[in-house]
Amino acid sequence: MSNLPVSNQQAFSPRMIGMKLLPTLIYAAIVPYLIYLVATGSIHLSEVNALLLAAITPVFGVLIELMRKRRLSLIGSFTLVGIAVKLLSALLFNDARLVLISHSLMIGVFGLLMLGSVLIGKPVLLVLIKSGFGDMSQEQRAQLERSFQSSGAHRRFLLLTTIWGMALLLMLVVCVILTYTLPIAQVILLRPVIDYGIIAALIAGSLAFRHVLIARKRQQNAH
Repeated sequence: MSNLPVSNQQAFSPRMIGMKLLPTLIYAAIVPYLIYLVATGSIHLSEVNALLLAAITPVFGVLIELMRKRRLSLIGSFTLVGIAVKLLSALLFNDARLVLISHSLMIGVFGLLMLGSVLIGKPVLLVLIKSGFGDMSQEQRAQLERSFQSSGAHRRFLLLTTIWGMALLLMLVVCVILTYTLPIAQVILLRPVIDYGIIAALIAGSLAFRHVLIARKRQQNAH
């Protein structure tokens, strides 16, 4: 990853990640929380219906992305699948807490998928990183591909994918504990903060790991 173009390295800086995550966090936590309070308090919807109404809000972000880029990112597709899972769980179980957990179950499944990809030697994290560079030029894509060809890079992605997979499973465990110990309104507000906090920590840790490797490589080249 040290051979990324300068513009893309800047896009993955901690400051840029924070600037991108903060609006997403506000949108994912505060807006659904307010919708849930209004739906249950003023409109008198059931908890399940109020949760489904609050869950629809991310669709607008996905639609904006679709109109701007003419395609859906992996995260956008994952968001739509998550909403579909919530709708299905509401129809099957009609239980507000199971609706809350349903999205985290997807995260847990994805964590297991990451760990499984490590076992077969094809880290999913590498695929995700490549999918995030759809707007790159052909030359930049080729440069990126070359940087991923070395055996050392492959081992690093295996390690990072393992860490990410375990962290996603941790997110599922935390969600289950919160869902069954706190009021639903508090879970709606707190869970995105925890989820995005873990994701931000994972990204920051991955970046720090990359910088350490770059520093070691420069020291080796200097000798």
